[in-house]
Order: sequence, then structure tokens, then C-alpha cells
Amino acid sequence: MAITEPAYPIVALGNCKDKTDCMNFCNNADNISACVDYGSANGLLSKEEAALSKKVAEKIKTGTMPGNCKTKDECEKFCDGSVDNLDQCLGLAEDLGISGASIEEGKRILKALKDGAQLPGGCKTKSSCETYCQGGEHIDECLDFAGKAGILSGAELEEARKVAPFLKSGQTPGGCTTKDSCGTYCDDSSHADECVSFAEKAGFISAAEAEMARKSGGAGPGGCKSQAACDEYCKDQSHLQECVDFGVKVGAIKPEDVQKIKEGGKMIKDGLSQIPAEAKSAAESCLNEALGGKLQEVMAGSVQITKDQGEKIGPCFENAVQSFIKSQMPSIPSGSTQGPPSGGVQGPPNIPSGSTQGPPSGVQGPPSGTQGPPCSSPEECARMFGPQQ
Repeated sequence: MAITEPAYPIVALGNCKDKTDCMNFCNNADNISACVDYGSANGLLSKEEAALSKKVAEKIKTGTMPGNCKTKDECEKFCDGSVDNLDQCLGLAEDLGISGASIEEGKRILKALKDGAQLPGGCKTKSSCETYCQGGEHIDECLDFAGKAGILSGAELEEARKVAPFLKSGQTPGGCTTKDSCGTYCDDSSHADECVSFAEKAGFISAAEAEMARKSGGAGPGGCKSQAACDEYCKDQSHLQECVDFGVKVGAIKPEDVQKIKEGGKMIKDGLSQIPAEAKSAAESCLNEALGGKLQEVMAGSVQITKDQGEKIGPCFENAVQSFIKSQMPSIPSGSTQGPPSGGVQGPPNIPSGSTQGPPSGVQGPPSGTQGPPCSSPEECARMFGPQQ
């Protein structure tokens, strides 16, 4: 909902005559209470924001803000100006009940510094640390600090160190040195082969996956460029045939398996005919739910099964039959160790899991930040350069 521009002057805010004048009025600590009351009354501040503002106002009045800052700009300048102020600023966040990823990262960095770790190159601010750690010249030093501060986990460090030698020697795709620059470079389909070759050389994808990525041209069904995006696209029944055709094209699905995919409905019917009649109702109910209410359409062959749906079919049969078996078991006296007959209950023939498989992960670029390397986690590396074996 759009906020209506107030009518000036605003009496409650010192008769301020325009937005700038009102902001100047509210930047004065003596006026914060009046500004908070006005903001709350006019829907400009939530209850939580109003409470937080009043806490800040009290700290400003008592001179207990970090660096004795009195405005948002002054406080940001103090807290971002030097890591030496980190302890005070984190203390304020704790007092005010402010949390979030940046606060947690700040706490980890502060602990590392108190334990004797040194910031890369003696940098004092986030921007100077990022500048120092861009490129490969200082990559090892930056990764060491990232590990000590817990910015990167052990697995993430391992992935990052795989990229480090290429970053040092300038052998990243197009010579990119940051996440954004590599992402921009590798999003260009004309660079697909180069980016896929890098992913293979760095050990993020196998030779087979690299070949599959080359066949796909760096994009999957509907133009998806990551495994997650392709999986999401291929969950849609209307995209199923496109995804199956793509899987065959890049070698993710064997041509002989396509017929099995199309016969998913027949496999379900065969499975239902093989289980006890008393278990059929429970199995059908479970299958119908798993197939989005389209069990009859699937069995008629007018709707094909997606990968996610296929993975739920076996458990539906097994659970229904196991429940029937338990219902037929005689009561076992207390203390008896006798159990039901051994051996699992098998469902219908397996439906190939590759029925909606998307392409290998798209090739994206490396992130900025004190870690330096193009990717900072196994998931991000997989998204950028393809899945790792």
C-alpha cells in the first residue's frame, strides 16, 4: 500500500515544512520520541520498530551509543569505519536485540581476532578487506583467516582451495576474479565451453558431466541454469515431455528408458493387482495424494509421472501392505520376542529416476568477500561450476 505524502507543515514534528526539514528535526535526539509517536500513529513504524527507536533514543540521551554517535549516518560511519569498533557495535546490537547473518559473522570475526588471528593485510574495514582479497595474490592469507573466523567451514575451505591455484595464475574463465565478474562472464552462452572446461579442470564436475554440459549449451529445459532451477521447472507436468527429451539429448536418460517412463501408469496398475485386495484402498489413497490427485489419469496414460512423484510410489505400496500384514497378525503375549515375517514388501517395477532430470548445474561465477575464491560453499560451487562427484 502506497504511503500518502503528509500535509506540511507537520505540527507534531516542529512544524517541519518538507521531508528534508522533518528528517533534520528527527535526527535530533531530543526529538526522537515525538518522531516515533508520529510514525506509530501514522503507520510509518511497526510496533517493533517504534520500540527499538525508543531504546536508541534513550541510549543517545545517556551518551551510551558506540562512539557517542547520535544519528544513523554517524553510527554506521563509526561501526563500518574500523574493526577496532566491532566490539562496541556488537554490544549495542545485543543490547537492542538485533540479530542476523551479519551480526553472527561479526561475532565470529571478533572471536578470531581476540584469539590472535590477524585480518588479511592488516585491513580494517569490510571494503578494504574485500579489495585486498580480490584476485589471487593474497588468496591463501584470506582463506586462512576465513577458516579461523569460521566464515567458511572445512568443506567450504576445501572447495575454495581448489579454485585458489587457478585464481593465482589467472586461469579462471575470462580471467574473472570475483563472483559477479565470473557470473557475468559465464552467463554468456558464447563462453559455455570455456566455463565447463574450467569446472572439469578444477574438479567440480566429472568428464561425463562436462560432456553433458557441453551438449546442453550451459542451459537446461526452459533455459534453467542451475540444478535447483531445472528441478523446479521439471516438476511442472506441462514441462515433463520437454524435460524427458532434454534428458535423452544430453545423455542423462537412456533412450530405452523413455518407454518405461511413459509406462509409469501401467506399472502402478500392475503393482495394485499384485498386492492383497485389503491393502489396495490404502495404497490408492496414498498414490493419489502423491500424484497430485491424478492417479486415474496416470493409470490411463494421459499424465506422466515426475521424478519426485516416482520416488513416492514405492513407499505407498510398502506402507499399505505392511499395515495390512500387521492388522492380520495375532496378538503377541507380553514379553514375546516374536515379530512379523521377515522380508520387505516390494512395490511395482522402478520408474527411472532420470525421468525429469535436468542438466548439470549451470556455470556461474565466484563471490566477493574476504574468502577470495570464486565459490564459498559446496552448494555454491556446484551451482556455479556443476555438481561435484
